[in-house]
Amino acid sequence: MADTRDAAREKSGFFREARLLHATARGDGWWALGLGIAALILYVVALAPTVATVFDDSLEFQVVLPTLGIAHPTGYPLYTLLGGLFSLLPVGDDAFRVNLLSAVAGAATIGVMFLVSRQLGSSRLAAAAMSFVFALSSTWWSQATIAEVYTLHGLFVALILLLTLLGNGTRSPWLALVFGLSLAHHRTTLLLAPGVAVYLLWNDPGVLRRPKDLLMLAGAFLLPLLLYAWLPLRGLTTSSLDGTYTNTLQGFLRHVLASDYGSFLRDNPLAIDRPGDYSLTLMVSQASLAGILLGLAGWLRFPQQPRRMTLLALVFLANLGFAVGYKTADVDVFYIPATMVWLLVASVGLTMLLDGLGAWLASIGRRLRLPGPFKVWLAGLSALVILVVLAAPLQGALDIVRTKTEPQACNEVLAVGEAPALTPNRHGDWNVFNCGEAILDQPLPQNAAIIGLLGETSLVRFMQQAHNLRRDVTPVTADDQNARLQAVAEALASGQATYVTREMPGLAESYSLTAQGPLIRVWPAGEAMPDPLVQAVDVPFGDPIRLVGYEVGPVAARDATLLRLQLAWQTDAPVDEDLKVSARLLDGNGEVVASQDAVPVHWAYPTTAWRPGETVIDAYDFALPANIDPNTLKPLVILYRAANGEEVGRFAP
Repeated sequence: MADTRDAAREKSGFFREARLLHATARGDGWWALGLGIAALILYVVALAPTVATVFDDSLEFQVVLPTLGIAHPTGYPLYTLLGGLFSLLPVGDDAFRVNLLSAVAGAATIGVMFLVSRQLGSSRLAAAAMSFVFALSSTWWSQATIAEVYTLHGLFVALILLLTLLGNGTRSPWLALVFGLSLAHHRTTLLLAPGVAVYLLWNDPGVLRRPKDLLMLAGAFLLPLLLYAWLPLRGLTTSSLDGTYTNTLQGFLRHVLASDYGSFLRDNPLAIDRPGDYSLTLMVSQASLAGILLGLAGWLRFPQQPRRMTLLALVFLANLGFAVGYKTADVDVFYIPATMVWLLVASVGLTMLLDGLGAWLASIGRRLRLPGPFKVWLAGLSALVILVVLAAPLQGALDIVRTKTEPQACNEVLAVGEAPALTPNRHGDWNVFNCGEAILDQPLPQNAAIIGLLGETSLVRFMQQAHNLRRDVTPVTADDQNARLQAVAEALASGQATYVTREMPGLAESYSLTAQGPLIRVWPAGEAMPDPLVQAVDVPFGDPIRLVGYEVGPVAARDATLLRLQLAWQTDAPVDEDLKVSARLLDGNGEVVASQDAVPVHWAYPTTAWRPGETVIDAYDFALPANIDPNTLKPLVILYRAANGEEVGRFAP
């Protein structure tokens, strides 16, 4: 009787799926493992060594995950807990460890994708080739080298497809469990639901008449969703970085359901207008032209595999439709599941091509009596086809590997661009870290306040949290300009030394401003008392402005040479015209090595706002080419009229 019960258990449920998965892994596991290891090496080599972005979710995750905090909607509880575990690894800083989670998930996805291709009937060679095309696609690669949610989501997409195909219409608690885990990570998992449901019901329509099985599936699916309980538990002591999470039932539901993000399907002021053929162009760039053509061939197998192809078609169309309609600046990442599915189908097309070429070779081989074993000729022809298929992706990968991140000064790092850069190779990218260090590793008064955008204050928090820099400083987040002005007024009223990260309307009219490194010090009007610069001079720049001091010195930086030029200006009377500064560094031959043209004090303090008698400290940071010796450089300062470029005066020591 016991043997009968055990046999029944093995024919269904967890036992059957575990046995099927083991059988699959036993046959193809070494191939999947090899592909995963190769991808992991690729991603680790290109991995960002620390923080790599400012105005992107990646930095938020690098702050939130090590403290098991609350991320932006939907909260990402599973990703947060996994990131917390990775942050315990004794390697690199907190940011690197969370980046490593993306690399591991990205590499694992490639191995699972190979197994999915095999379930579709693809040959090992074809499955490996198309999996590696996906591994080399620039958007996927870019997400595997920084802290982001998309490689883990890609892993779940591949696992769900694998378990769906393995289940073959049987009771599928493992699939339900993984589906629930995936939904505890990313809500676009729901886009897989129509395809999975149709496939399972097609294979086993009787499941709807088995309430015990339905209850088991529902329990397995709902169990991982309990991870969302982490938000109200953590909410007892903290909020999200932007402070929008409220620990009430309404606040919890609003956060988990991402209610405020629904507008992205209708309108988003941060979205970028894209041409009508953008989706096709992107898909070709990610899957390669060969991958697109092989995918078209693979769909021809629809009549032979209607259920499996329907599953893939529904998953592809749902994700593609969502990506096309979702209005966000970083929309490329939402095409990842569609690209994956297309390349899975392409592996079927490549298998058809290789089989056809094999049959053709066998036919002409008999007629031409080719010397040597047939398998050698077949292997050679197959290798040639694979090389042709991988040619463009491999060339793209070589270009990525050769690409080196250019050093940037902090003002360049903090510039708000149109969209986050999807950069696959982040190796040696210390720019954001250097900027964070430049902000805090300077003589700021005790308990100073730094007021800025969410990304900027998150960078400050990261440097405080991960590198123990100036924990006494208070970062104040205010994305709205009026809110920043209010925060400035409140900080000054409380007696705090007050800094802002960027210019804003109304600031110069109400306060005196000076530059301190990449920051702007805000003083009560007419009360600026900056420290004097090392080199005192008295150089007139027309009437009534004078240069009364300057200083040139290095800025601490990793893998970069940064130089800071500071200028001290004074005016004896109000200035009635807007003037700009051209700050330049010259080599021994008088050639310009680096230059910046800007309104004084990081674009924040136009000369018409200067108050007579006050000293205005201005600062310019330069990122120098690697072959330049900073000790050989000399500054050149030119003041000119903003309206017509006419020079007012210059200074070269």
